[in-house]
Amino acid sequence: MIKYLWIIPIIVLSNCASAEAKLSPMQKRQITSRIYDSDYETVYRATLTVLQDQGYIIKNTDMNSGLIVSEIDRETSKFSQFFQGLFGDVTDKGTFIEVSCMADKISDNSTELRINIQETKYDAGGSRQEVNRLYDENTYQQIFNEIGVEIKRREAIRGE
Repeated sequence: MIKYLWIIPIIVLSNCASAEAKLSPMQKRQITSRIYDSDYETVYRATLTVLQDQGYIIKNTDMNSGLIVSEIDRETSKFSQFFQGLFGDVTDKGTFIEVSCMADKISDNSTELRINIQETKYDAGGSRQEVNRLYDENTYQQIFNEIGVEIKRREAIRGE
């Protein structure tokens, strides 16, 4: 299941555009943020690891500011290639999923992580057709849980 976590945003994104309009900024923050009882560097590096494990390409990082930007292309993802081989075509194969993360040190042993997921669809000619932000609570919960597991793994290795 861990290997296919990145599939979840792909599946639920199409249903989330209308939900975005109904959420207040505070509700959006609640869905997209988590505070971990761990140091800043561990949370930052655990987030990078989880994104890479899920097949995302890391496009930009800045540990000083806490920024991580990554993306996955449906057309070139293993999931999409598998279904293209099976069925010959995949709908929305011109779709990019971008994940941006911001880690913020609250104290020596507390770090807030905020994640934003955006889907951009392109037509066959490469023109952008639609951009949607994801606010599905279950998707974020699963991502945050995976990061939490990676944090615990790193702490166990260090003997904490």
